[in-house]
Amino acid sequence: MKKILGLIAIMTLASSQISFSAKSDTDAAVQRLVKVAKQRQAQKARNAARGVSEDVTVVPVEEIEEVTTTTFSPDLNEAARQKAEEAREAARQKAEEAREAARQKAEEAREAARQKAEEAKIQAAIKAAEEKEAARQKAEEAKIQAEAKAAKAREAAQKKAEAKKLRAQRKNMSESKMMDVEIQRIKSRVEKINDNIEKYHKTNEMLDQMEQRLDNIQNKMNY
Repeated sequence: MKKILGLIAIMTLASSQISFSAKSDTDAAVQRLVKVAKQRQAQKARNAARGVSEDVTVVPVEEIEEVTTTTFSPDLNEAARQKAEEAREAARQKAEEAREAARQKAEEAREAARQKAEEAKIQAAIKAAEEKEAARQKAEEAKIQAEAKAAKAREAAQKKAEAKKLRAQRKNMSESKMMDVEIQRIKSRVEKINDNIEKYHKTNEMLDQMEQRLDNIQNKMNY
């Protein structure tokens, strides 16, 4: 009886060990399958980012006689491809915006330099025109002063000659003749004064014209 009970106990223990061992082997195989599936899924995601599409097949496990093939959904490939395409498009747009900003900045710098050079050129032309007009006015004024001085000297010499001549004539003139000579002298003097007044007006008119020309030159340079 003891032998029978011992045999039953040994068989029960062996049966439990065999069941536990089979269960452990099955769990290990499942874990390996899950591990292989994860590796294949990661590889497929990397391939999708590079634009490669393929089916993932699970490698047979040593303890499993049946070959199992697992194919993942194509939506994963499409999502990864779209994400990569969006990243490339965003990078391209960013580079294009940077190039456009640099081009606009360079164009603005060139335009500012051109305007500055144009303004400097205009200012130089205005200054040259003003200096030229000032020199011309100065020469004209010097000429007028010289002519006035010469006219004054001639007038003084003429007066002196006329006075001398008049004194010589008065010695042999009658009173009426002397009166006529004096009238002619006064008349000549008045004519000279009128002539000088006319010259003065002409000089003022000429100066006004020169100022008008200078204003016109400045206006043209400003435009």
